[in-house]
Amino acid sequence: RINMGINSRQLSIDGRAMCVSCRRIKNLEELADTCIFCERWVCKECATYRRQGSPFGYMCKSCKRKYK
Repeated sequence: RINMGINSRQLSIDGRAMCVSCRRIKNLEELADTCIFCERWVCKECATYRRQGSPFGYMCKSCKRKYK
């Protein structure tokens, strides 16, 4: 059962959020950070680290395709 209060922009009270890429509910330790473009949570499995240019940080798969 999915808690409808959990989304990809905010952490729930118990420290969980939905990954914007895989749409799975992840605990805080499974999340990489928010995407530098859409500012939604990305899990470590789905995150791509942007090494060149600015800003530095993680990108979700959707934004990586969009801003390639």
